[in-house]
Amino acid sequence: MSRIETTIKNSIGEIARVVALVEELATVMQLPASTIWPLNVALDEILSNIISYGHEDGGEHEICIRVSLEHGLMVAEVEDDGRAFDPLGAPAPDIDVPLEERGVGGLGIHIVRNLMDEVTYIRISGRNRLTLKRALVRNEGNSP
Repeated sequence: MSRIETTIKNSIGEIARVVALVEELATVMQLPASTIWPLNVALDEILSNIISYGHEDGGEHEICIRVSLEHGLMVAEVEDDGRAFDPLGAPAPDIDVPLEERGVGGLGIHIVRNLMDEVTYIRISGRNRLTLKRALVRNEGNSP
């Protein structure tokens, strides 16, 4: 088992199932927590945004999630049929401005970008596909 794939409904309660599957994959593959928790945080943020803002009709939709190990990388793909939205095109938040003066939004994708080594977006056949990559071994630097 070096790959998992699941489809969830656009319901916040479904995110826990994705987290559990990623943790199961990590256990089977004996992956370090330093790789898995950032991936789960990023997936939680992306899925929450899709569920909360991706569909204007209020109906039930499916979101496909694929997570695999490829050449020393954890790779997660999230695909949905929501309105076209490239989160990477959004301006980075000015984190130097005091919180009460900041505009709403943008911090989540900023966090995702900083947790992952690579984030890409493409729209294919009316579907959004966001790909997240994180190295299994990452040079985090040494703390004093």
